[in-house]
Amino acid sequence: MTGFQYKISHILNITTSFIYRYKIHHVLFWLGYYMFWVWVYNGAYQNIHQLLIVTTFYTLSNAGIYYTSQYLLVPKLLSTNKAILFILAFLILAAMLSVFMYFGIALALDVDLRKMFSATFFQIFLVYFSSNVFIGAILLSIKGFLTYRKNLRTEELKEKERIESELNFLKSQVNPHFLFNAINSVFVLIKIDPEKASETLLKLSDLLRSQLYEFSAQTIDIQQEIAYLKNYIELEQIRKGEKLKVDFQVGEGLHDFTIYPLLFIPFLENCFKHLSSYSDKKNEIRVRIEKSNGNLMANFFNTKESSITKNDQEMGGIGLKNIKRRLDLLYPGNYELNTRENPDTYEVDLKIKL
Repeated sequence: MTGFQYKISHILNITTSFIYRYKIHHVLFWLGYYMFWVWVYNGAYQNIHQLLIVTTFYTLSNAGIYYTSQYLLVPKLLSTNKAILFILAFLILAAMLSVFMYFGIALALDVDLRKMFSATFFQIFLVYFSSNVFIGAILLSIKGFLTYRKNLRTEELKEKERIESELNFLKSQVNPHFLFNAINSVFVLIKIDPEKASETLLKLSDLLRSQLYEFSAQTIDIQQEIAYLKNYIELEQIRKGEKLKVDFQVGEGLHDFTIYPLLFIPFLENCFKHLSSYSDKKNEIRVRIEKSNGNLMANFFNTKESSITKNDQEMGGIGLKNIKRRLDLLYPGNYELNTRENPDTYEVDLKIKL
């Protein structure tokens, strides 16, 4: 935005704020309303004086029924579920204003309106009454609709802010959980293998850099998520060494689309957290991620020891509880999450409709 455009936008914002603050738009509306009916009935009266007087009383009466109803009857009766009383009070108000119109116009013009309009008092009253009821109902309906839309937008904004706040909270919980595990790994390696500890710190630095700079966006490219998982796996392989076998397979269709960041890392963390610690055979983790028919599919598999209780192994903990909640918020009704547990293996299947 250029400096000139900024100034114009600033002036418009100030002007709009001033207009709404002092209800100038109401004045402009009723002025336009008055001029419209003067134009419509321009040829129906003997002189312009009569036309202006009659239109003035019409406008005052129509405005009176709207503002009295909107700012008195609606909050006192309609908003408190007293609809019958509201309708009764509205009709009484319309009748009172119709009487005001009849005698006000008669006094201002100093004429007998029955002779002027060749009609009875009841006929003239009925015209005025119908005008007040019709215009009042129309204006109240428009105001009610606009208020409903405004409240709806406000509620939508509040809900959006609430969801974003919850998502940020859930997302932020992933980072400390992962960071705790990684630092603990480095701590173990410092005394056992300082060189490997240094290499682990470099990998950890790459992961934290991704979290800080790349994953701050609302969505990220799928390849960024894949790269993050690979770095995490490499970090864990450094720590666990030859005892760990990881099979990480990525389908060919994983490109040219975005996802919400840090969706997969809790599942991968869970694989390592509950991984078996066999000394006589490989401790295995398999990860497969692919895209097919508009669906993003991920499978996480790890070996585990049968001695681990179900409560220890089942989908729980901070990370996995978060990811289920995040999936509910980010892909409501558009994902499937299934787990399979055997005595010595644990598997998670996730399918997201993109």
